[in-house]
Amino acid sequence: MSKNLIVLSAPSGTGKTTICKELLRRNKNWKFSISATTRPPRENEVDGKDYIFMSNQKFDHMAKFGDFLEWEWVHGNKYGTLAGQLEDVIDENEIMILDIDVKGGFSIMEEYPENTFSIFIEPPGFDIPEKKLVLEERLLKRGNEQTTQIKNRLKRFEKEMEFIDRFDSSFVNDDLKEAIVAVENAIKENI
Repeated sequence: MSKNLIVLSAPSGTGKTTICKELLRRNKNWKFSISATTRPPRENEVDGKDYIFMSNQKFDHMAKFGDFLEWEWVHGNKYGTLAGQLEDVIDENEIMILDIDVKGGFSIMEEYPENTFSIFIEPPGFDIPEKKLVLEERLLKRGNEQTTQIKNRLKRFEKEMEFIDRFDSSFVNDDLKEAIVAVENAIKENI
């Protein structure tokens, strides 16, 4: 059985989504798992491409009827992975990248252990207090979150970093180009 579900997890602001987009640009035959969310779109995000944006009511209905493999509250919004798209990729033996939070990544790893290769992206120097300020600056530059939300993300960041050893591989994103190459090489060695 091939490792065709590639889980990329990381705390907010570490560059995980940027890495995913570049991997997909370089590997046209790879698929992207489009998560559903109740949060409003950020600038330049496209419904059905970046996320499937939906109301709380629709999300709850889909969750009730088992359409999500996993879902979770994250920073005041719901995010979920649609089970059908993963089943299709496995059946067709295609490669799919999942840009997913740590808890969601564990759900995928537990449900499809034979199909999953997991990667954790960590920010540079996460154990150095000044580096946490860099992460906070990245979150502030997004310009779409309140200070309270950013503080909550930073608290969650510390908790998520505790799980790094449960992933198949991890990379520090201190140089984006190098991180992309390293992640891409690791994927290609394990699919």
